[in-house]
Amino acid sequence: MKPYKTAGRERLLEFLSRNPDQHFTAEEICIAVHGATARQSSVYRHLSELCTRDVVRKFRDEETAKTRYQYVGERCDCRNHFHAKCLRCGKLEHLDCGDSVEFAGHLLAEHGFSVDCGQSILYGVCARCRAAGGLA
Repeated sequence: MKPYKTAGRERLLEFLSRNPDQHFTAEEICIAVHGATARQSSVYRHLSELCTRDVVRKFRDEETAKTRYQYVGERCDCRNHFHAKCLRCGKLEHLDCGDSVEFAGHLLAEHGFSVDCGQSILYGVCARCRAAGGLA
């Protein structure tokens, strides 16, 4: 079934696609897209549809115990790579390389642990924040 192309859905997609390295709660998205007149029910409906189509990634932020959403685009396969979150700036990056799959395979073969790569987040400090802070 083809999704409806409403103005609200298009504004939501535009906002998320301009911020692919950030993640937001539904409430933050509502405010960013609709301002003070947040239309939460339509935003939740659109987010659900976009998650089903793997255009938006949904995950639970364990630090805040809130559900967060991130734009991944039409061609990103989050199920096959890890993610890295900067503890300083909050940027969430896709580690889209063969090493993620290789490491997941190692964990399964050597430790009997099956990793859900799409739900995995490694925490650390990104290159930009390390450079800004004078860290190597």
